[in-house]
Amino acid sequence: MRGFKRLCTVLFVLADLFVLGALFLTWYGPWKDEASALLYLEPYAIAVIVCLCVSLFGLLVLLARALFSGHKVRTIEVASVDGGIISVTRDAIAAQASHIVEADGTCTAARVRVDAKPRGHVRVHVRVLPHKTVDVVSKGAELHEELIDGLAAVCGNTVENVSLEFVEPEAVTVSVPEDEAAEREGVAEKTPTEDTTSEITVSMGPAREPEKEA
Repeated sequence: MRGFKRLCTVLFVLADLFVLGALFLTWYGPWKDEASALLYLEPYAIAVIVCLCVSLFGLLVLLARALFSGHKVRTIEVASVDGGIISVTRDAIAAQASHIVEADGTCTAARVRVDAKPRGHVRVHVRVLPHKTVDVVSKGAELHEELIDGLAAVCGNTVENVSLEFVEPEAVTVSVPEDEAAEREGVAEKTPTEDTTSEITVSMGPAREPEKEA
């Protein structure tokens, strides 16, 4: 969807530039006569009209978005019971998502964004901050399944999409081969003051404050 929006934006800008250039050259510059003569050519005139229509349509879309898309949905209807309505706030959904991500203590929900419509279609985007290096593929699949199941308890079947974004961990953990770890253990027996471990942890700086965004 983002690619389609980007394509529409590029076409809108190119159409605007073409129309403005074609009309500007007929009003000002040393090529006024040539530019005016081009308008009498049918293919050129059709191209100008098409680009002008694209420009007008794009301007109307931008105007409509500016007028009607400023209001953010705060409450989502998730079910109706005996004529009544059960609703949940976006903040509650964000809090539930954070709780699920942080349940096992290996990760922190650095940011949670909830996009929703008044009558459902909830989309949740979570930025995950691991405390140490994790297998992003397996951990991501595990968290995704847990989020789908856990959010269903809050907003029913209105969850349309759950996406995860992993950022750099607070600490990078490098696994050491077993033979090297055994060699280190032998060295440690000779030098009791040295600490032995099969992992090397490199600090990546102070932990960040989690950010919640509904």
